[in-house]
Amino acid sequence: MSASFRKIDYSLRPAKYAERKMFVEILRRLAAFQPVEDYAYIGFGSGWVSDFTLFHRALGIKSMVSIEQAVDARERIEANKPFQIRVEYDNSSSALPRMEWDRRVIVWLDYDGPLNTSMLEDVRTVAARCLSGSVIAVSVQCMRAPEYTAYELEKATDENAIGAIERFIGAFGRQRVPPEASDEDLISWPYGKLARHMLRSEIDSALANRNTGGDNPLSFLPICEIEYQDDARMTTLIGLVADAADNQRYPLCGFDRLDFMPAPGQPIRIDMPKLTIRELRYLEQQLPLGDNEVSFGAIPTSDANKFIRMYRYFPNFAVMEA
Repeated sequence: MSASFRKIDYSLRPAKYAERKMFVEILRRLAAFQPVEDYAYIGFGSGWVSDFTLFHRALGIKSMVSIEQAVDARERIEANKPFQIRVEYDNSSSALPRMEWDRRVIVWLDYDGPLNTSMLEDVRTVAARCLSGSVIAVSVQCMRAPEYTAYELEKATDENAIGAIERFIGAFGRQRVPPEASDEDLISWPYGKLARHMLRSEIDSALANRNTGGDNPLSFLPICEIEYQDDARMTTLIGLVADAADNQRYPLCGFDRLDFMPAPGQPIRIDMPKLTIRELRYLEQQLPLGDNEVSFGAIPTSDANKFIRMYRYFPNFAVMEA
């Protein structure tokens, strides 16, 4: 959505690539609702539209809309997009209400900044409009809350500075922040967990409003939560909106049988192993796992196990040398 493509080559973020591949495997299982190629996809393609390219090639999705607020980059984006992707040149808060909501959609609000109130409003907009059987995914950065940074700067000169969590509550409203949240929840993976909780609460609240007076209530069924780090630490919440009838289809998807799913209640942590090309090939020759144990050779055990656990989703980079 933002002009971050000017700073980040999204095609060279291996953990992000792995997340996209996992998302593809999740979306393949939507056949219990309808063929996935009949869904529409709404996302923030930026200049790279990497997720759009992958979802079209791997899943056959044809109806695709990218929201892009960098209006001044329009000529470059139009020249680089690989398929017939409709681009809405506007900010998400204005563009999302204009989307067509008369079919099931896959919406990935893939932000590159930390959680803020406008993101929560975007999530509410989607949850308030999407049909049963639609998928909502939201990604946010979780390095450090801006409110924590502001507190750290001020306390250096003012011992009576307002605490970080108090600033956070002031920014989001007390009703959105769990009462047990503390300053420690505004940094790193605890911050990611807090962000996911707040995103899910916003979706639940929007659906509760829709359900008022209705006889076919909608609910948000979580599929998974993801944590990863390329440069910044990021977290993603993925779930499905379903009415009472479609609730019965959810177990048929078999999301829990995907090989990257962790123990219940735990997020997927994408840890990229640091391996040479020769080491990658050595391990791959022994996979998939059979009756024999894998030989690691000189490869560090932790890196080898990271690769074995998620090797199907990691990118393959070929280096050509003269």
